[in-house]
Amino acid sequence: MMDFNPDLDLRIEREIGAKPETVWRCWTDPDLLAQWFAPKPFTVKDIAYDFVPGGRADLTMVLDDGTEMPLRGCVLEADPARRLVTTDALLSGYRPTAAPFMTAIYELEPRDAGTLYRATVLHGDEATRKRHEEMGFHEGWATVIRQLGELAMTLKEKTS
Repeated sequence: MMDFNPDLDLRIEREIGAKPETVWRCWTDPDLLAQWFAPKPFTVKDIAYDFVPGGRADLTMVLDDGTEMPLRGCVLEADPARRLVTTDALLSGYRPTAAPFMTAIYELEPRDAGTLYRATVLHGDEATRKRHEEMGFHEGWATVIRQLGELAMTLKEKTS
């Protein structure tokens, strides 16, 4: 686990009742990712992830009023069923972006028959971290992880 700086970073952890491989599948299958990645009633579309260093980490979040928010980034690290690191500081191919906001580290740790899901979000300064928190980080990300867990549990049941 990386060093956590509470002045710059946000973190959320939750237990998911499915194995890391199932949780990883929910990340890597675009049809599954679309089902959990945004807190409902928001949706996502145009999902394009390449799970290799330098690969794309792109999607568009659609708000309930129809507003589209393109999220463009780069995969920095992808260790299947263990760890995913993405950033919006870079685009695919490590092309710098004009206005970076965050780097996200997703860690999947086996726990009995489930997974400890940890998301750590790094920010460049305290003001950006505070703005992310005020945008509803804890509530929104908790909702998304709950949706991920619920989806992963249905997949677990279908494959058992």
